Amino acid sequence: MLTIWAILLMSMTMMSLVEYVRYSGEEAILAESDFRALNLAESGLAVGLHPNTRRGDAVLKQKIGADSGFDVVINYEGARIPINYATDERLREAIYNLFIYWQLNAEAAQIAADSLADWVDSDTSPRANGAEKEYYQGLGIFDAPRNQGFLRVDEMLLVRGMDVVDQKKPDWREFFSVYGEGQIDLRTVFKDVLLAVTGASENDVDRFIRERDGGDGIPGTEDDRRIRDEDAYQLLGLSGDRLASLRAIVNDDDTSLRRITSIGWSGTKRAEIIVVTRRNQETGALTYLGRIEE
Repeated sequence: MLTIWAILLMSMTMMSLVEYVRYSGEEAILAESDFRALNLAESGLAVGLHPNTRRGDAVLKQKIGADSGFDVVINYEGARIPINYATDERLREAIYNLFIYWQLNAEAAQIAADSLADWVDSDTSPRANGAEKEYYQGLGIFDAPRNQGFLRVDEMLLVRGMDVVDQKKPDWREFFSVYGEGQIDLRTVFKDVLLAVTGASENDVDRFIRERDGGDGIPGTEDDRRIRDEDAYQLLGLSGDRLASLRAIVNDDDTSLRRITSIGWSGTKRAEIIVVTRRNQETGALTYLGRIEE
């Protein structure tokens, strides 16, 4: 009996050991894929950061081996609304228009837009539908608003009215930037932002984007068309006082602030790195403003 029990015990031990080795092997393979995906994302980032690399270059999408590679997208921060410039009435109006386009009612859109501007400005006087220190103190929050701008886009959720925006448009973060320098880049601006900033009709905006993004309809590819300001204004149907007001906040030459998204992949594993950089146009020096890994 003792011998039989000993054999059973040894069998169970060996089965457990085999299962452990198998599980450890699978973990090691997954860990290797994770590491390789991240390494490829870093490699793609290096390609995207090269000063001679341009949007749409074939080198930005590379397959390395049978089941791995990287995809890099170069964008400009001017594609988004520069939230720390919300005190500019033209941009505050654009934020309001954006919220209306996302189907907030007029009151909710005004509250959120005014409150965002109040958070950014340096005074303590609330706008007509905004919120300053007294409002937040009534909610038991004693360190808001900062009155020095946002450090991260996520901080916008702390602002009065942004909970409604979050419910209506969960991906709203994609349309704002804390790094933008007060202007909208016509080469890469998102449709929602372009509608909100220009007040152009949806048909005119769609026509402009079709012309800009080329035959494949995909931004950032080789067939994109560079549309100069005057041609862009004509396509968007802008003229007169409206055009005169917008000239200071839209451009087609914002090349200093880049948002580079690099996705490395290995098998089923993905690693994504996003960096925002500023390049000095005179010296070529590169400054990192932000980095996100996913």
